[in-house]
Amino acid sequence: MRALRNNKWSLQSIADAVINSGTGTFSRERVRQIVEVEKLSTSSPSVSSFPLPTPPLKPVKEPRVFAEPSDKTLSRLIELQPYAQQVRSHSAKYREEAEEYTALLNYAHTVEGVSIFRLAKRLKVTHGALRFRLARYGYLTGYSSNSTCYKPILDKNRFVLKS
Repeated sequence: MRALRNNKWSLQSIADAVINSGTGTFSRERVRQIVEVEKLSTSSPSVSSFPLPTPPLKPVKEPRVFAEPSDKTLSRLIELQPYAQQVRSHSAKYREEAEEYTALLNYAHTVEGVSIFRLAKRLKVTHGALRFRLARYGYLTGYSSNSTCYKPILDKNRFVLKS
């Protein structure tokens, strides 16, 4: 066990090898205790003549791939964002841009499969702000039906986009 530990084996790998050899069951802690006792004893046998296997490799996880918005969609969102953020109350100013911005957000989320969190990172806003906008414009349902902030915008204040 000490030779394996000196050969860069992890305690868990050594314990697994002992279990697989049928010698018994060992935990990482028990392997650590045995290796420490062997270090303290001066009459430990020489194992330099034994061939030592290389330590088992840990499984490598595949990196997760996240959906990204298309370049066309992202550039249009970035272009519309400053105008959409200026829409206030019942004002008609920049309402068309806000409607198009929100429709594009919904398109990127539902059709392109981009998460709201990823969109928020690309647009440098919070994901809560995007979720709020999508709820206000009727693309998502709000968390609570009692909350007044998630009530949809009045139809008389909406701008009808031409598809």
